[in-house]
Amino acid sequence: VQGMLEAKRQLMLAISHELRSPLTRSKVALELVDDEAAKETLLEDINEMERLIADLLESEALNTRHAILRREAVDPGELVRLVIDTDFAGRSERLSLRIEDELPRVELDATRIRLLLRNLIDNALRYNPQSGPPVEIDVDQQGGSLRISVRDRGQGIAAEHLPHVTEPFYRADPARSRATGGVGLGLYLCRRIVEAHGGRFIVDSKHGYGTRVTAVLPLTESADGERN
Repeated sequence: VQGMLEAKRQLMLAISHELRSPLTRSKVALELVDDEAAKETLLEDINEMERLIADLLESEALNTRHAILRREAVDPGELVRLVIDTDFAGRSERLSLRIEDELPRVELDATRIRLLLRNLIDNALRYNPQSGPPVEIDVDQQGGSLRISVRDRGQGIAAEHLPHVTEPFYRADPARSRATGGVGLGLYLCRRIVEAHGGRFIVDSKHGYGTRVTAVLPLTESADGERN
C-alpha cells in the first residue's frame, strides 16, 4: 500500500511539473491575442492554474517528516507588515492589524510564512462581507509560542465541516470556484507550513459568526541560549 501511495505521489508531482511548460507557452501566445477582455480572462485562468500547481508542489515538498526549512531570524511584526504592504496594498483598508510590542525575533522560513500569511489573509478577505468590519490580524506572544491569527466576519463554517477543512481538496461548498475559495488546497498548505515549523494550526468557526484561523509557532532557542 505504501508503494502504491508513493507511486501516486510521484505521478502527481511529475504531472504538476510537466504542466508548467504548456502554461508558460500559453501565456506567451496570449500576447498575440487582440481582444483585451478575452486575454484578461484567459490570463486569470492560467494564473489560477499556475498557483494551483505551485500549491500542489509546495504541499508535497512539506508532506514529509523531514521537510527542509530555510530558517532565519525574522521580526514577525515586520514580516506581516511586508506581506500587507506588498500583496494587499489595494485592500489594506479592509484589514485591521494589531501587533504586540517588543515581539522577539523568531527562527522561521520567511518565504513559507509569507505564503501562509498570503493564503490566510486572501481567504479571509474572500469571505468577509464587503460592508462589514475589517479582517482582524493579530500577532502576539503567548507562553513559549508566537501566535498569528486572522479573523473574518463571514458566514463561518458549519460544525460538520470544521474537522475536515484542512484536508487536501476538501470543500464545504461543492461548487469549486475562484470566487468561493478555489479547489481546497489553501488551508491544507497552511497547516503543512505550520506543522513543518513544529507548530499547531487551529481553525475556530461558528456558522453565521465568522472564522478565526490561528498559527501557533514555537519560539526556538538560539545557540547562545537566548530565546529567538
